[in-house]
Amino acid sequence: MAVAANALSIIYITRDAERLLRASLDSVAPLGADILLVDSGSTDGTLTIAAERGIKVIQRPWPGFGAQRQFAVESAANDWILMLDADEILRDQARSAIVDVVRSSDPHVAYALRRYNYLHGKAIRHGDWSRDYVVRLFNRRYGHYRPEDTVHESWYGQGEVRRMQGYILDHHSFPSYADMLGKLRLYATLNAQQVHQRDKVLYSYMPMAHALAAFWRGYFWRLGFLDGVEGAAIAWTTALGAFMKYAMALELRDHDPQ
Repeated sequence: MAVAANALSIIYITRDAERLLRASLDSVAPLGADILLVDSGSTDGTLTIAAERGIKVIQRPWPGFGAQRQFAVESAANDWILMLDADEILRDQARSAIVDVVRSSDPHVAYALRRYNYLHGKAIRHGDWSRDYVVRLFNRRYGHYRPEDTVHESWYGQGEVRRMQGYILDHHSFPSYADMLGKLRLYATLNAQQVHQRDKVLYSYMPMAHALAAFWRGYFWRLGFLDGVEGAAIAWTTALGAFMKYAMALELRDHDPQ
């Protein structure tokens, strides 16, 4: 089951994304949709893969997550958008639901897709990662990404957001613990900058309080311990990210000359 190429655009935001890009592209190929890749300086095989598939590529320096996604949305050929990351694989049974939305759904409605997450190949069934919905299917005429959202960007739509039934995407987020720690450093820095820029009131107890709350929620309340070592790694990493977010925000505040 497919849609016309002039009905749906599939968008990827990439940089050095060759690890799973072919598999992701294979998973969406049966949709028959137009595909756009916005790349911010890949030095691996990402652009080669896109060229092999005849995919349109726009190269653009990285301005932040929100700004890059909004640029891509505005650059797409069609109003209906399926926004994917290169480490996400569309499940076979999800295609018909996406086609139905594009063909007949109210364009004011955006759809949140549920992701099944993996850590170095192991499926994660509990903890914070088990409740992972992302708004990725929408009509661009009725919403936008905010350019000021440098991290944790979201689609802000004018209408209702519905959850598409079942698991839609397989998300192979991190191939290793080392890769997960590298992303933690990046996100903690961006989160801290965002907190600082928004002039949020900060207190010295906040790094530890947020870290403990994050660990308790993911490891105990949401049963992350049932995922073994991987569940513990996710809970500890999430807690460390929360700690560093507020610790670095306090540091920025204390060193701000204003």
